[in-house]
Amino acid sequence: MTEISVLEAVVQILSRGGWVLVPIFLLGWFAWFLTIERYFFYKTLKGDFIKKKVLANAGEVELAAFLKTRKKGYFYKLVKAIDQNRVNGEVAVRHAMEALRHDTDLNLSKSLKTISTCASLAPMLGLLGTVSGMVHTFDVIQLFGFGNPVLLADGISEALLTTQAGLLVAFPLMLAYNYLTERIDRLEKKVWSNALVLERRLFHKEES
Repeated sequence: MTEISVLEAVVQILSRGGWVLVPIFLLGWFAWFLTIERYFFYKTLKGDFIKKKVLANAGEVELAAFLKTRKKGYFYKLVKAIDQNRVNGEVAVRHAMEALRHDTDLNLSKSLKTISTCASLAPMLGLLGTVSGMVHTFDVIQLFGFGNPVLLADGISEALLTTQAGLLVAFPLMLAYNYLTERIDRLEKKVWSNALVLERRLFHKEES
């Protein structure tokens, strides 16, 4: 199938589904763009960690080596914040870590909330298209009666297509949203836990 025929097929489906199908289509593309962007952001956020065995005995050498060889990831940013603020004491380090954590949470939640909102709006738009299609059908019945099924098919097709489109947009988006939120929550807990271990190790070496 050529690009032109695909485009013609899309235009034909959109025209059959009525005006509501257009915002559903655009909403789906926008939400999936955000979802893919968040997935790659998650990959960047994941970055690298200090191995557990090394972390338990981490010191100046291990910290310097990690900062020298790793340049990305949430854990790297926390380690960098610890390294830059530890001359000011443990309280300053903890404040820097909390500030970074807050900024990261805000950056994550913005797009994830938008994805969730899009997934919730898609079925509502589909329902609006269903109502619009049924109104169209009743208008045809009022004008021409039940004598010509072909005329009725347009309104019924509009109602069914928009309902189907709304559900097809919403279901995969909700699955992708749940997947991303679960993975990100798990990553945040793991990163924060490891950063706290490193912080305690650097400031309370005598206890380790």
